[in-house]
Amino acid sequence: MEPDKSGIPDDVLNASLRALVDNTEDPLWLVSTDLTILECNPAFSLWVSYFTGREARRGDNVLLDGQYRNYTDKFEMCYKLALAGSNFRTVEDMNINGQVHYTGVTFRPVKDHLGEVIAVSCFARDITEHRKHLFKIEQQNAALREIAFIESHKIRGPVATILGLEQLYNYDDPHDPINQTILDGIKEMGLSLDVIIHQVVRMTNAIGV
Repeated sequence: MEPDKSGIPDDVLNASLRALVDNTEDPLWLVSTDLTILECNPAFSLWVSYFTGREARRGDNVLLDGQYRNYTDKFEMCYKLALAGSNFRTVEDMNINGQVHYTGVTFRPVKDHLGEVIAVSCFARDITEHRKHLFKIEQQNAALREIAFIESHKIRGPVATILGLEQLYNYDDPHDPINQTILDGIKEMGLSLDVIIHQVVRMTNAIGV
């Protein structure tokens, strides 16, 4: 066997590449124009089993001949689009041991020297943690919007009342009976503000800000 320009014999190089693909935890597979699996790694076979309960292997129809409707419905259009020349990525969900996991799946058409599509190269990666992180950020943003609403609306009322009452206070005659009414009103608004502030603090602690 003649070595390539790197000095490594072709059979050794091919074996090394095969080992690299097989030991990759992310699913990798190559599909022909008639939807036959030309190449795939063990991670892909296991990944398909999460959708169907059956592993797919080299030589199989990648849609398993439509035997699993849910699996076929998810991916049939993806392969058709890729074979038509589209390069794109989707996000698919699956149930693993009772928990929902998300996978980002990339479809890339493989073209010959004439520009004709001769296969589809596919790659998948578990993005569950990334999705959970984004969901947490969305929850935090929603909570922050609610906090902003509280600060701009609910707090404004008591503060405006306190400022209005302060202007009515009779500083010239501290014993004026109206002053006690004003102080009672300010105290009541202060208690209202305290309740609102505690609400904001609870919400802030809940989202870890």
